[in-house]
Amino acid sequence: MDIANFEFNALHLPSPIEEIFDDCWNSKGIQVFVKRDDLIHPIISGNKWRKLKNYLQTFSFNTHSGLLSFGGAFSNHLYALAFAGHSLGIPTVGIIRGEELTTGSNVYLSQMNDWGMQLHFISRMDYRSKPIPPEYEKYAVISEGGFGELAILGMEDLVSELPVCDLIYTAIGTGATAIGLAKYTKNSVVGVLTLNNRAEIEEHSIPINLEIEDAYVFGKYAKQNNELDLFCAEFHQQHGIPIEPIYTGRMFYALIEHIKNGHIAPNTKLVAIHTGGVK
Repeated sequence: MDIANFEFNALHLPSPIEEIFDDCWNSKGIQVFVKRDDLIHPIISGNKWRKLKNYLQTFSFNTHSGLLSFGGAFSNHLYALAFAGHSLGIPTVGIIRGEELTTGSNVYLSQMNDWGMQLHFISRMDYRSKPIPPEYEKYAVISEGGFGELAILGMEDLVSELPVCDLIYTAIGTGATAIGLAKYTKNSVVGVLTLNNRAEIEEHSIPINLEIEDAYVFGKYAKQNNELDLFCAEFHQQHGIPIEPIYTGRMFYALIEHIKNGHIAPNTKLVAIHTGGVK
């Protein structure tokens, strides 16, 4: 498999950078740039490609039969892995949370199945221990959401594409993106939590230049919130950039609140990472 050819022919890299404007920050001399990783690819968008690249690049049929990972019924991570495996000829397995589900339960599971991913459904209780079924023991395992050292390493390319700036903002899911950004830059990085998993994130080695913001989770992960929905719609209308309320919506909401309350110093040049996830 030739990852370089796949990147060149199928992916939009480096992804573009756009400056956005608003009196809220223009009046303070603050510049806000958006790294449009959501435009890398319609399916393997945002940090999904950044995190998966090194797993795909180092995969070898000499040692493993394929790639296996975990997720829920609407997992962007598994969806991207299924497409990547299909495109590069690597067998994939998805361990899906919810034994009541089938390959026809939603369009995402159906598409993943059509791309050749073997879907293995287990109960939510069993899912907590992330078991590997015996028939898949020869598969290389990628943690839920893609977290791991290879995912963190994937952020080195992202950092190399960023302009000179003072500050970087990103959403935090598993933490790989924020940790990787902080590891490969000398800039301060603000990671905005999207679920209440601060303790789990801090179990990892956190670079000293990473600040974790936990005040904008808005309750439970992925729970519908009218305020966030309205914010995302207004942001899209004003700036022409689609965002969703689970990851980028929370991140941009926190960023703008930080500007309003003076958390970000005047004349700061910052880059917000659009980590994709918009379907």
